[in-house]
Amino acid sequence: MKKTLILAGIILLSGFSASAYDFTPISSNQIIQYSPELNTWSDGGITSEGNIQFLKRTSSGTGSFSEYYNIDGSLASIFGSNFEFITLDGRLIACHNADLKIFEIFFKDGKLTEKELTEEQIKELFPNVEIIKISQFKDRKYSLAKKPFEKKEVLILNDTKEYFHKYSFKPRSIKKTPIAGLIEIERYEQIRFSHYNDDNARFPAYTISVRFKLR
Repeated sequence: MKKTLILAGIILLSGFSASAYDFTPISSNQIIQYSPELNTWSDGGITSEGNIQFLKRTSSGTGSFSEYYNIDGSLASIFGSNFEFITLDGRLIACHNADLKIFEIFFKDGKLTEKELTEEQIKELFPNVEIIKISQFKDRKYSLAKKPFEKKEVLILNDTKEYFHKYSFKPRSIKKTPIAGLIEIERYEQIRFSHYNDDNARFPAYTISVRFKLR
């Protein structure tokens, strides 16, 4: 019971809605472990014999990338993600928020590696989201249909060479999780995705217009 309450608190503080996604977020300075026997990941709460442990840290500076260290203090790997979580079935998922891409982390041949998830694999993680790819924006604009009273979850994925470091949404209220491209839309409005409200060749702004859909 105590562990359940602690986990619920972590999820809440990390911005996850426990009712929507029952994931375990990984915070900085947290130990996680990999089970070679089960081929699964778990948090560092209970250590089992044979499990391999790693310590997550966040790099200094504006990039804030995730660094994973072996239990002896040596560096195991640096990833392009800045947010990771463990799924209920023990997968370790890495969100490359500056790239708007999602990867899965594996332990193979004594090394940590990652592989980008396909759109189909991402839909398995987030079955209720509508995926919008950056290439679908025309002149950096996208029209999204929504039924009355519908709460629509949208995940923006990057299938271009663009980079979205320090981009954010306006209004801010649509952001519910630390996953950069995941938003929740309830109102008919214009949503702006930009770098500190810039809109130029270096930092172009993107607009989503939410329009009425009867059925």
